[in-house]
Amino acid sequence: MAFDVQDLFRRHSQELKRFLRRRGASADTAADLMQETFLKLLTAKPTAPVDNVQAYIFRTANNLSIDLARRQRLMPLVDNSDDVLNRLVDEAPSPERAVLSRQELALVQAALDQVPERPREVFLARLEGKTFAEIGQTMGVTAQTAFSHTLKVMMHLKTALDRVQE
Repeated sequence: MAFDVQDLFRRHSQELKRFLRRRGASADTAADLMQETFLKLLTAKPTAPVDNVQAYIFRTANNLSIDLARRQRLMPLVDNSDDVLNRLVDEAPSPERAVLSRQELALVQAALDQVPERPREVFLARLEGKTFAEIGQTMGVTAQTAFSHTLKVMMHLKTALDRVQE
């Protein structure tokens, strides 16, 4: 089942943001969680039919909020010692994985090159970890516009990758 994410965003985004604020999220965190919820819907592949889309959206947002709280609680407990990590993980990809990764990267780059400059800049800023509010402030657009640009680029990339996988 594919969701009409743009329509759902228009109908539920403000209510969802208020819900997240009531759960204790700051305005920026609520905006990011709300937008992350809709990005998840874009790639969602529910295993069963979704009877109540609004409940599904709010459950997804609630789960993301809980996940964020857990990560924030656990972060200080994690030993980030490079020495420990280097002994535990061999990060060298297999030759097959390296070839596939290069091919996938080339496909994504080709699809990204087709995107107009402004949405591409917004998307790349989001990949760098900037919030939609930060992107909007830097580029002179609203956070909503930054989200919309990111959503359109992701839909374009998803369509391009889906075509290749068919």
